[in-house]
Amino acid sequence: MRSALFVLIPVLAVADTVTMTDGTFLRGHIVRIADGVLEMKVPALGNSTQSITLSSVESFRTDNPAVISSGGVVQRGIASAVGGRAASSGGPETSPLDKQLELWRDPSLRPAEVAGLRKWSPQADLDVSGRSGVVQGSGYCAGITAKGVTKADTINTGIRFTRAESGNQISSDDLHATFSYETNPTDVVFWYLRTDTGYDHARSIDFSSVNAAGWGFRLYTDGRGKLDARAGLAHRTERYTTSAHPNLSAPSADLGLIFARELGWAALDSSLNIVPSFQDTRDYYIHHETSLNILRSSGPLSLKLGISNDFRSKPLSNQVKLDTSYFLRTTYVWK
Repeated sequence: MRSALFVLIPVLAVADTVTMTDGTFLRGHIVRIADGVLEMKVPALGNSTQSITLSSVESFRTDNPAVISSGGVVQRGIASAVGGRAASSGGPETSPLDKQLELWRDPSLRPAEVAGLRKWSPQADLDVSGRSGVVQGSGYCAGITAKGVTKADTINTGIRFTRAESGNQISSDDLHATFSYETNPTDVVFWYLRTDTGYDHARSIDFSSVNAAGWGFRLYTDGRGKLDARAGLAHRTERYTTSAHPNLSAPSADLGLIFARELGWAALDSSLNIVPSFQDTRDYYIHHETSLNILRSSGPLSLKLGISNDFRSKPLSNQVKLDTSYFLRTTYVWK
């Protein structure tokens, strides 16, 4: 037992370290530094990549050699920083902790060389869920999504299919294909566009589509999360299987909140979107989803608990306004 401890101690000690100005101490792997942001994978936080502004960094040190530059000489060695200056064991030059500083790992490309390349993170998920509202019963949901990030913008795209049963009857059958694009915030403001298209047979909707564009506002951000608000214009379309109800085609507003927070033991994600019609202020659509990622590791699998709500203020006859789904979702991420 004692010999095993001696083996584990050096293994646990091998890690890069970062101390933030608020006293937070992080141990993990510094992936890179670019554009005034330090990116670090922290095993204690589920091995997710943390983005930390250099203005929040008191000091850091890499355990293994890294490459640093501040627009001039490239140095290879153990990189460290303290007192607002970065240095390398590979040379005598020091550099300020500002947007000019770059750090990367051999044989990775220099951050400036990959700034225009889009980095994709695809994932697939499958969940079991219980539903209440328009339909009752249990079912499953499957989806494929992908997130593509560059220095300037972010793309999210995906498709999701849901099926639920009540007794021996199919009580839910719907599909959503989504796409969104947003510029990365310059200070606070960014712009976005999004589309959500599909069908919902439980609500007798053969075709539905919401297309929107507008401005976003980064209300809060730090190394552990963000809060964004969105406000824009949209067009909402719904075509129904029954001729007793006229199809919907209405210019609308698009209002939203997106919240993400790393809790250490879990990751919390929540979104709220409201689409009120300009033709009738009493006619609006609300979608909400909150999930808690409770089981994460350095591997590709994770497990989420969540709740999803769809609310229509003016549903078809004999339909309730609120449809709620509770889900347990297994996610596989290609890394």
